[in-house]
Amino acid sequence: MHSAGIDQVKGKRVLIIGGGTGIGLCLAEKLIKLGATVVVASRDLEKLQLVVAKMGANASAYQLDASDEQAVIQFFSAVGEFDHLVATIRPDHLTAPFNKTTPSSSRGAFDAKFWGQYYLAHHCLNNISKNGSILFTSGIAAARGYRGFSSTAAINGAIESLTKSLAVELAPVRVNTVSPGFIERSAEDIERWDMVQNLGARIPAERLGTQAEAAEAYIYLLQNRYTTGTILTVDGGELSA
Repeated sequence: MHSAGIDQVKGKRVLIIGGGTGIGLCLAEKLIKLGATVVVASRDLEKLQLVVAKMGANASAYQLDASDEQAVIQFFSAVGEFDHLVATIRPDHLTAPFNKTTPSSSRGAFDAKFWGQYYLAHHCLNNISKNGSILFTSGIAAARGYRGFSSTAAINGAIESLTKSLAVELAPVRVNTVSPGFIERSAEDIERWDMVQNLGARIPAERLGTQAEAAEAYIYLLQNRYTTGTILTVDGGELSA
């Protein structure tokens, strides 16, 4: 069973969109250690090339703004065939009260996170292996209300609904989503921990999650061939409290 899971990663070609920083970057580094070939794409190509150069010959970089549908089409034309698509797109959170959030700012966040992932899934289908998978990213605001997170909640909820529909429509290609809770941006992220407590979060683990812990959830979903249509939550127990 363990080796079958490893075979879903070792020797496979994995595209990570939004992989220049944070969870996506951590995931890319872990996948290379597991024997995968990784293509990392983000908007900042110059910065990304410096990051990818440190990963070695099994990593390559592409510039991509996933909210630009034509750019997504051109991206898949350039990269060719692959096994797994992972989207770790994370726009800036809109944390204003609903009555002070402008429709244009909410639309911009939707364009980046929801429509970006939608475009990626829609236009990858001629390139992805029939035994491959698509892996989205949402977030726990879809399941619990936090002040100032109305737009983020709506975006995450839309992604999770899309996941379940596409798991049926695109089979045997698997479609899953990771829903991270509050993840630290860097070690000892005291500023974010204070923000989380001010939101009223109740995390039984009594700490933020690490990027490595979040990345492990993506790896599980890449490896497990019987898991599809699943929203895997990594939140330290926040939604259970």
